[in-house]
Amino acid sequence: MLRRGMLGLTSILVLLVLALGVAAAAGADDRATAEAVLKEVDASPRREVATEMVARSRAALERAARLRASGDEPHARLADGLARTWAEAARDVVRAVEIEERAQAARRAATDAGAVAQRERALLEEGVAQSGRLRAQLDAVTREAKEQPVRTSTAATENAGAKKPAPKAPARDGGAP
Repeated sequence: MLRRGMLGLTSILVLLVLALGVAAAAGADDRATAEAVLKEVDASPRREVATEMVARSRAALERAARLRASGDEPHARLADGLARTWAEAARDVVRAVEIEERAQAARRAATDAGAVAQRERALLEEGVAQSGRLRAQLDAVTREAKEQPVRTSTAATENAGAKKPAPKAPARDGGAP
């Protein structure tokens, strides 16, 4: 009976130590995660939008270090969790700003592409209109040439269609050819 009680007590103590170890590891994970996220935020060119959140996260990390130094591990873990929450919020804000800037650049590019397409469409329509005007002018000139009045004199009509004959040279004997 004593052995059974000792075995039960030992197993409870082992479980308790494991639970405390897991909790301590989770607290260390929160601290490590918060520090890693803060480094990521600090490396971002848009870190200035999250300065307040970064400051709160760093303050929570310092508070956790003070609590841990005074031996208050449960509250230190809570402060580490708070620091992680603030660091993740800062990272999310920085990411949101970066995504917003990319979306705005995409909107500008789409607007620019629309303006270019509209300008090219106007140039195409102008070219089509100019082509139509030139075709109309060519048709008018062709029609004019066909509709010229017929010449009234027969000599002018004959001369218009035939070449002028070259003048004949006088005969050598001075007389008739």
